[in-house]
Amino acid sequence: MRFEFGVSDYFTTDAVAAACFGGLVVGSTVAFKTGVIGEVLGVSGSTRGMLIKPALGKAAFILGLVVAGIFMPHALGGTEALPAPVLDSDSGMRARIYVRLGVGGALVGFGTALGNGCTSGHGLTGLARLSLRSWVAVPLFMFFAMLTATLSGTADAFPAQPVAESEAPRWDMSLVWAACIIAFLLLCAAAAHVVGRTLSREAAQKVEVAAEFVAGVAFGCGLCVSSMVRPSKVAGFLDWRSGAWDPSLAFVMGGGLAVTFPFWQLLERKGPSSALLGGGFGMPARTKPVDRDLVLGAMLFGIGWGVCGVCPGPIWVLVGAEPSGEVAVVVVGLLLGMLAWRLLQKYRGAGACAAQPTAPEAAKETPEAPGKASAEKKAAAAPV
Repeated sequence: MRFEFGVSDYFTTDAVAAACFGGLVVGSTVAFKTGVIGEVLGVSGSTRGMLIKPALGKAAFILGLVVAGIFMPHALGGTEALPAPVLDSDSGMRARIYVRLGVGGALVGFGTALGNGCTSGHGLTGLARLSLRSWVAVPLFMFFAMLTATLSGTADAFPAQPVAESEAPRWDMSLVWAACIIAFLLLCAAAAHVVGRTLSREAAQKVEVAAEFVAGVAFGCGLCVSSMVRPSKVAGFLDWRSGAWDPSLAFVMGGGLAVTFPFWQLLERKGPSSALLGGGFGMPARTKPVDRDLVLGAMLFGIGWGVCGVCPGPIWVLVGAEPSGEVAVVVVGLLLGMLAWRLLQKYRGAGACAAQPTAPEAAKETPEAPGKASAEKKAAAAPV
């Protein structure tokens, strides 16, 4: 295994601009979903939620990601298949790629479920909220993703794609797309404000499903603009030893935090008491302690991401953008990993119940206001 450090020829001004503008879009989408619905945007959390307790809103969000993957490649260009087409002629290499994708997807699914978040929940929201758990999780999964990709040769498995690079949008096209998507989100937020003031809470809850879909589409579009849905681009970012390191994707997180950090600081200090559609804000406590599950989950997520080159958001976008057997392998691995976590939780719950003595009387419940109960339920399901 060779170790050769060097910067990729594809680390260009256009690539950095696309990453920044795409980051602004995904950051704006995080603010949109929280401000309109009152929930933290977390792709792994939505995926996990569909497996535990299927809900129309979570399904609408995931569907939005897939829909963005269907139309954005035709409008923007610069996408690629998974895995790289040059590997198709080598059956042995292809088999190893399937193992890499399946194992990586399973580790991503189990790790994000165990650590309760991924790059969207911990990265764009947790860091912005100054959550201790997220400030531990993000450096951990980034370190292990880069270490795994470097040691396992992920950049060799997913080499740079000259055709996709040549079709990647210039900085001005990325700017136009980002501006249009953010403007659309602002219009939808204004419409939600009107709906929240004129309709009953029950009627507004039905509109939340549409808002979830809008958030999914916008978030997926932002991932496409930033090139986060291109496995070779991610591999070039995570793998340091290939001699063609491409740090452009680091600017995606920077662009996203440029929106989410001031948004969260203002929201938690001087923000309204309810979301635009009238629901309560379900935010997990920032002082929740760091535990073993968080550390282990972040490590496993990082390893899985470093192996397969995709995290939960891009996985669902690729379902629409480049549907193939390879993408199906990652999706199945992702879902199986989350199901394994679910089985672990049931096993832990059964053990806890067996060890706990039976109470002589059930504790009486104190009635809560509907808004407060809704907010507490959202906080319990929040991904950070």
